[in-house]
Amino acid sequence: MASGNLSAPAYPRLYEAAFSLPAIDNHAHPLLQAEHREDISFEGLISEAQGDALVKDAVHTLACHRAAHQLSRLFGMKNATWNDIKAERSQADYLELCKRCFEPTGIQCILLDDGLDDGSMAEALSWHDQFTHYPTQRIVRIETLAEVMP
Repeated sequence: MASGNLSAPAYPRLYEAAFSLPAIDNHAHPLLQAEHREDISFEGLISEAQGDALVKDAVHTLACHRAAHQLSRLFGMKNATWNDIKAERSQADYLELCKRCFEPTGIQCILLDDGLDDGSMAEALSWHDQFTHYPTQRIVRIETLAEVMP
């Protein structure tokens, strides 16, 4: 945006391309199944820390404050704390929550990396298709294949 002028973008062609062309999430991981939504700490959204550093310290970071601001808008909450957001997320219908998160993104297709674990807590590849216009595709992880090759 041009400095001081919030209504006109500084680079109109770039702005038009960024906000009108279809988007592809080129390296996503599968969403958890609804029954596993609380099995992984929500703070993993804001940090790669583990243990107490994740649940006690990460909530005091700039990343957490930024995420709280963005998520409070998504949930239609004002002045929400991180704990308020976590409570709202836990109470929300899971499918509706997923739809609410996907709709504003404009993502047309997902390239899904489902090779990190056994997939027992994750939704299937095709389940993700309900949020996009084109079928979800799998990313083949060379290192995962190499583990099982002789």
